Amino acid sequence: MKTFLKLIRVKHWIKNLFVFAPLFFAKELFHFEMLTKSLIAFFSITFISVLVYIINDIIDKKTDAVHKIKKERPIASGKVKPLSAFLLGLIFFIIGFLFLLLLDNASKLIIISYFILNILYTFFFKHVTILDVFIIAAGFCLRVLLGAIVINVTLSYWMLFTTFTVSLIIGFGKRRHELEFLGEEAKHHRKNFKDYNKPLLDILIIISTTLTIINYTLYTMDADIIKKFGTGGLILTVPFVIYGLFRYLLLIYCKDKGGSPEELVTNDIGLIISVVLWVISILGFVYFKHLLNEFLFFIK
Repeated sequence: MKTFLKLIRVKHWIKNLFVFAPLFFAKELFHFEMLTKSLIAFFSITFISVLVYIINDIIDKKTDAVHKIKKERPIASGKVKPLSAFLLGLIFFIIGFLFLLLLDNASKLIIISYFILNILYTFFFKHVTILDVFIIAAGFCLRVLLGAIVINVTLSYWMLFTTFTVSLIIGFGKRRHELEFLGEEAKHHRKNFKDYNKPLLDILIIISTTLTIINYTLYTMDADIIKKFGTGGLILTVPFVIYGLFRYLLLIYCKDKGGSPEELVTNDIGLIISVVLWVISILGFVYFKHLLNEFLFFIK
C-alpha cells in the first residue's frame, strides 16, 4: 500500500486544494451546488495528474535511480514496472476524464490545458532554466483559475498574482535545496542545473517573496475586495502570511529543507500554525465579519 501511495503521489494532491480558493473567498464555501462543482473539478484534475506523475517518473527513471532520495521512488527502485505503473496511471486518467465530462466547457479547457502543459514540462520545459519554475507556477494559477470558472465567479488579479509569486518561491526554493543536497552531482541529475547557482536562486527567492507580500497586501486593500466582503479587516491577515513565508525561508536556509514543499506544509508545526491561524482569520472576516467588525469598532 505504501508503494502504491508513493506511486500516485498522494502527498502532492494537497496542491490541488488551490481549486477551492475561489470558492472560499467567494463566500460560497457552504453552498452545496458550488461546493459539489469544486469537488468534481478537484477530483478530475487530481486523478488526471496521477498519469502525469507516473509518466514523469518513467522518463526520469535513470536519473532518479542515482538520486539520494528519489531512488526510493517505486519505479526508480524497481518495485514497480514502468508498464504496470503506466496502466495504473491510465486508469486514474480515465476516472479523472469521467469527472471532467461533468464540467462545463471552460473548465474542461482549463484541465486539458493543465494536462498538456505538464506533459510539455515533463519532456521539455523542466530542462529550461527559470522557465521550468514559471511553468510550475502557471500550473498553480490554472488550478485557481479552474476553481473560479467552475463556480462562475470573478477572479481577482491580485489573487492570481499572489498564487503565481508564492509558487515561484516554492519552485526556486526546491531548486536551491536540490542544488545544495546534490552538490556536484546536481548537473547530472537535471540538465539546467548547470545554469542554476545558489546566489542566483537566493535573489530569485527574495524577489518572489517580496512580490508575494506586496501582491497579497494589495489584494486585501483592493476596493472591490473590501466592498465585496464589507470590511477592510482582511489586511489584518497579512502578518500570518508574512510569518508563513519567513518560516518557509527559515526551513530552506537554516534547516536544509525545501525539497518536498507538500511535506513541509503538513509536517512543520510553525507552518501549520500560521496556515491554521490565517484560515481562521479569513473565515472570520469573510463569513463572520459582523462579529469581527464589532470587535474592530471596540478596539478603535
